[in-house]
Amino acid sequence: MNWNNLDADPGESEDEYIAKKREESDSATGLMFVVVAGFILALKIAAIFGMFFYAGFLLSQKFWGEETDKFKIWGISLLFTYLIFCIIYFLKGTIIGLQAKNRKLWILPWVICVLICCIIPALIVKSFVAGMFNLTERQSILCIGLSWGAFILFSLYVYGIYQFKNPTVPKILYWSYALGLKVSL
Repeated sequence: MNWNNLDADPGESEDEYIAKKREESDSATGLMFVVVAGFILALKIAAIFGMFFYAGFLLSQKFWGEETDKFKIWGISLLFTYLIFCIIYFLKGTIIGLQAKNRKLWILPWVICVLICCIIPALIVKSFVAGMFNLTERQSILCIGLSWGAFILFSLYVYGIYQFKNPTVPKILYWSYALGLKVSL
């Protein structure tokens, strides 16, 4: 055993020890990247869909009261969240249908969808980024630039997910999209 490497196995050569340590280091680095990627994915999901789930949660508490058991509140919250997404994809169907007929009225549901799905969540992200600074530093150029940069990047990212001018729809919401398309045509 080499006294410089106290965790070396008996009879292990220096090259074997270095190879073992490199493999352990690579495994730890890979695990750390998986954890960070999972955390970033959870943040994206929370930022994009969290607002709608929270709105569904508030609606369920408003209609059924706070004394309702937790299981029922969560189930009704998911139902209201689904209904909110149905409204969004109904509007997306009307956007596509009105655009196909070359009617300028498609701009109105597009503005509503962009406002609800992109701008409001991006404002929440902007305030979150600004909240990471001290109160005295919030008027600095760095804070303003980073928070507005996060606002612009996040709103473009979310718009890329929804693609309001393209006829891409999750299968579970297709009926709502088709209804909006049928109404507008």
